[in-house]
Amino acid sequence: MKAVLPRVIYGNLGDLASRWGVLRALHRLGVTEVTVFRNLAGDTPPLPFHSLPYRPLHNLWLDRPAWQALRRSDTVLWAVGLDMQDDSSLARLIYLWTAFRLYRALGLRIICLFQGAGPITTRAGRWLARAVLDQVDVFVARDPGTSALIEKLNPRPRRIVANDAIFLPGLEDDRRPHEALAPLLAGGRPVIGVNVRQWFHFASSLVPYQFSRRAYQHRSEARMPALLNVMAEVVGRLRTRLAARVLLISAYQPGIRPWEDDLPWLARIKARFAEDDEVQLVHWPLEMPPYYDLMARLDAMIGMRLHSSLVALRFGVPSVNISYTLKGGDILRHMGLPESVFSLEAFLHSPEAMWTRLEAILAQHEVEHRRVQEAVNRAIAHNLAVLQELLHE
Repeated sequence: MKAVLPRVIYGNLGDLASRWGVLRALHRLGVTEVTVFRNLAGDTPPLPFHSLPYRPLHNLWLDRPAWQALRRSDTVLWAVGLDMQDDSSLARLIYLWTAFRLYRALGLRIICLFQGAGPITTRAGRWLARAVLDQVDVFVARDPGTSALIEKLNPRPRRIVANDAIFLPGLEDDRRPHEALAPLLAGGRPVIGVNVRQWFHFASSLVPYQFSRRAYQHRSEARMPALLNVMAEVVGRLRTRLAARVLLISAYQPGIRPWEDDLPWLARIKARFAEDDEVQLVHWPLEMPPYYDLMARLDAMIGMRLHSSLVALRFGVPSVNISYTLKGGDILRHMGLPESVFSLEAFLHSPEAMWTRLEAILAQHEVEHRRVQEAVNRAIAHNLAVLQELLHE
């Protein structure tokens, strides 16, 4: 296989971590001819692969080196993330169709690798999704719900059910401590990570979020305060009832995509604990190795962004996910961890069920850690077998 990974990822630490998993696994399996497009040099692991910065128009405007990279490849690995959906914008599906038509015109095989899909609820979205899938040879779904949706939309591509690409071997070797974070992780008390993201802002519009930020943000203004109130209540309980240190952790690199960053919302929670040094906002720019080390050294993680939970789980840290779409429940149930998922609406109504689960995790930490590690090991073995099968073909 001569693979190219052209999918654009700007600043999303979770998607970057999953892509690191794919690249590490390809290298371990002996694949040498790989080209990956990326934003920052530190967004890919130090491997002997060819890398190119993203081109304009989300990598659609190709210059000579980019054309050469595609022409010397035989397979596009459209790897990791969630692209096939219409709740954020129909523009995403239009872009996907355009990119895939380009790759097919160049004679490239297209494998959607460890991808999610859904929700797709509009008539236009379903039509576009079917057109996108007409270009795809193999769709490796990261959960059974995605696979079922793909089959319903367009049964043409071969489908394989796997797990998220974060569950691939080699990431342990990439961990590296960050000097500024060392004091936050010491002290002999439970250290709990917390992540919150903006929500309630999506709309099935032709206009992507980054081109209509004010309108999208306006949609979330009525409900985000309630979410921050409930999460601040949880942070307060962590401090008073468990004497835990709380780290407020964004899933984005700061300054890359400010309108996507979780940091402003986490800063509002920190403002309610302004005098409490045991509630810390993690605001340092982190490349992947120190981010891995930070997540691996937590005692538990409360994540709203799915990958803030999955990255912690990957390193054996028991986690709960506040799921705002079906994907969180589908992925964690598939891994055998259904009790780790709580719907956003239920959490907003009352955080008691999530709190009870968190207390159980901390009371039986060794047992929970072993259970998580067993689930992770199964997912890694499955994903690696799927990747080997694709390479042997």
